[in-house]
This record gives sequence, C-alpha cells and structure tokens, in this order.
Amino acid sequence: MKRRLHLAMIFLLILNLTYFSFAQSETEGARPSINLKPALGFEFFSRTVSGDGDDENIYSSKLKSLLFTLNLEFEVQEGLFLGLLLGYSSSNYDGMAFRELPFSVELDVGGIGGYLFGGEIKKDLISQGNFEIGLFGQFAFCLGVKNEWEIGTLNVPGKVEGKPIWMRAVAGPLITYQGLDYFYPYLFLSFNYLWGTFEMDETVQTLKGNEKKKFSGEALFGISLGTIYELTDAVKLRGEASIFPYSKGIDFGFRINVAYAF
Repeated sequence: MKRRLHLAMIFLLILNLTYFSFAQSETEGARPSINLKPALGFEFFSRTVSGDGDDENIYSSKLKSLLFTLNLEFEVQEGLFLGLLLGYSSSNYDGMAFRELPFSVELDVGGIGGYLFGGEIKKDLISQGNFEIGLFGQFAFCLGVKNEWEIGTLNVPGKVEGKPIWMRAVAGPLITYQGLDYFYPYLFLSFNYLWGTFEMDETVQTLKGNEKKKFSGEALFGISLGTIYELTDAVKLRGEASIFPYSKGIDFGFRINVAYAF
C-alpha cells in the first residue's frame, strides 16, 4: 500500500508541473504546436518478483520479458512531450508455483504472449551549461493471452489455463549531456515499480481449482545509462542499459529504438 501511495505522489507531482507549464503558456498567449515522432523499439528485462500481500516470501521467481514497441510521441508545447505506447510482449514466468490447486503446478512453459499498452510524459525543466535536466514518467500495462496446457505428469487427463497481467510504473529525473555534436548521453534515476497477477485454473476429471497469484518486483529503483545518436536531422537512434538493485542482488534490462521526427 505504501508503494502505491509513493507512486501516486510522484505522478501527481509530474502532472502538476506539466499542467502549470501548459497553463502558463496559454496565459501568455502561446498556442502550442503538435509535432509527431513515431519510434520502433525493442526491450528486454529480467526482474525478480515475489509474492505480494499474504503470499509475501512464499515464493520468488524471475519475470523475463521481451517487448516489441511502437511509441507515438507528441510535442504539445516546447519542452513538453506526451507519448502513446503500444506493442507486443513475450513474457517468461517459469519457476512461479501454484500450490493451492488440486495438484500443484510449477510453470515451465516458456514465453507467454501479451499485448502492451501505456503512456509516457517527459518535461524539460532546466538547462545548466551542457546539461539538461527534466522529468520522465511511464505507465505500461501488459495483458497476457490466455493459454492452455496439458498436465503430463498425471495418470489421468488434466489441463491448466493461465492468464497473466503485469504493470510497470516509472518516474524520475532525466539528466542529458549536450556538449557533443549528434551524440547525447544521459542518466535516468527512476522509481521503478513492477507488479501483476497470474490466474490459473486447473481441471483434472471432476476436480477443479482456481488460484490467483499476486506478485511484485523486488527492486523499486532503477539506474539507466543511455545515449541518443542523431543519424540525420529526422532520424534518432537510442540505446539504454538499466540495472535494478535490491537487497539480494541486481536485475537488469536494456532497450533500443529508432525514432523519426516529422
């Protein structure tokens, strides 16, 4: 509950800053122009997740997800960017166990497909020398496709059906170095919260059972190093590597995308 409260406070701060800046522009008589920048991207992350609420510390496993994304970014005002995130994911939940079904199940099925939706917001705040400081926030929602698997370890026919959902909320300061031509390295320090559910139904002859597992990421913060390279005036290539430290280790992720500005 405390995690969600902190998250809400961070996003309210970003939205308030954004609204104040936008309202100030309208008050001054400036009419915002909208510029479109679509981007195709590839992302991978590996995050340690564990039980939430009453299930806390009962299990721990890895959520590994491969994302293919389309981002539509709009500059609605100078220094203010809003983005729409769409995509497809393949997420691996192997190692997650369900012990409350008629027969216990531990996932070992590989990647499970899902559809990705979300939004982003970026606000440039100040420039100091060759450095630019801003705020960035993202919310992503991945709706997994319902899958069915046969239980091969029993002497009688049986099956399980599973449907996962995961969500990610990210917010924090973005520091970009602009002292180089066509090459802009940056540091992103983020509150990075991952959580979700996996609902499993089991049917073995006349026996039926349902278990809904809640999980959340062990790491709450991320450190990302990346760079933006201008291939042309209109085409930009971005690469980024991230680590997510927590009490028992470090998770990681990386992403690459290509953006075209109209």
